[in-house]
Amino acid sequence: MADFIVGSPARDDDFYFREEFLDDLWEALNKHNVLLLAPRRTGKTSVMYRMLDQPRDQWLVIPLNVEDIKTPGDFIISLIDAINEYQPAYLRTLAKGWKFLTSVFSSIERVEVSEFKFQLRKRGNPEQKWQTRGSELIERVRKSDKKVLFIIDELPDMLNSMYRISPEDFIAFLQWFRKIRNLSLKHNLRWLVGGSVNLIAVLDKLGVVKQVNDLKTEPLPAFTNKEVATFVKSMFNNRDVRFDDTVIPRIGALLGTPIPLFLQMLTQELHRLWKRDRAKILSASQVDELYNKSLLGEMARDKLQHYRTRIDVHYPPEEREAACHFLGQLSLSDKGLSNKTLFQSYCTIEERRTNARTGQTLSQAFQRLMLHLQSDFYIEAKEDGRFDFSSRLLKSWWKKYYSYEYEGN
Repeated sequence: MADFIVGSPARDDDFYFREEFLDDLWEALNKHNVLLLAPRRTGKTSVMYRMLDQPRDQWLVIPLNVEDIKTPGDFIISLIDAINEYQPAYLRTLAKGWKFLTSVFSSIERVEVSEFKFQLRKRGNPEQKWQTRGSELIERVRKSDKKVLFIIDELPDMLNSMYRISPEDFIAFLQWFRKIRNLSLKHNLRWLVGGSVNLIAVLDKLGVVKQVNDLKTEPLPAFTNKEVATFVKSMFNNRDVRFDDTVIPRIGALLGTPIPLFLQMLTQELHRLWKRDRAKILSASQVDELYNKSLLGEMARDKLQHYRTRIDVHYPPEEREAACHFLGQLSLSDKGLSNKTLFQSYCTIEERRTNARTGQTLSQAFQRLMLHLQSDFYIEAKEDGRFDFSSRLLKSWWKKYYSYEYEGN
């Protein structure tokens, strides 16, 4: 029986609905390196772990989360360490005849294996020799008889950190990484990269988006209404939870495009409520109660707070006020707002600046911000041409906690 998974990747029997997407992903990797687009909390990491747990066509899968990595040298060291963690026998094969790595292994025999990464740094001189060490590693992978897939998660966070520390190293790394990816396509090595912050948006603002235009983009689809219904029925029926016909439609109405984490949380809370009174038949009124108490209360605030915090971290300083203004304005709207209305708000904010942009420069900046907000899952274009929040939950939460950032409130 599947468990409720709240906050950690869904694995094994807890993994739902992504098999067709995985088919497409593995097929794409036959000929391409891939950029997996998905906002935070939508199941990206679960997909990546599924590829590790159930590799296909004899691929050796090596995942690496680079969110906290800040330099090219640390990236190379962490990549070697990830091979040692997930494919240790394979790393021993790569080490044959490589003086740098054999010296590390000889030291490891006398110390705890947990110190492997420390020894890599100690002997590798990573910040001065990262290109040499990285190229040596990739060359050995390419010459091996194994098919290797490196999964690099949260790449935009790493690139942002690299840029802040050293723009020169940032550019050098981007150029080296693109060269390595292109060489990989001729051999048995592939790269799957992803991030909760849109990679294209991060590099576009720095003027270097061409360094990743070789990647084939694969957006992770949202759960459909049918999949939401299947999930809720499965979780409830397996636990003998009694519920009426109003429950599933109400869950769908409140969540909108569902973030899997919050679908899990709401379903789990409904199960806990039923357990306290097993004679109860759950209805839409209980869904409303728990939605307001749990998802819009303190229980989920830390998990939703990321959507506000990342604007301050990942958006250009000159666009942060406008981004928060738009979202506050949209949170108070019933059916969203037109592109024209949002542009008028953007112009009003811009007019207050000392060096206000005008004309085509202003229009392009507005369109770029709108693209960033869409690709980061904040907003989406509706069929009538208006824009609104992608998630109804996020809209309700933003209205409750941050609508004051809209000056018209």
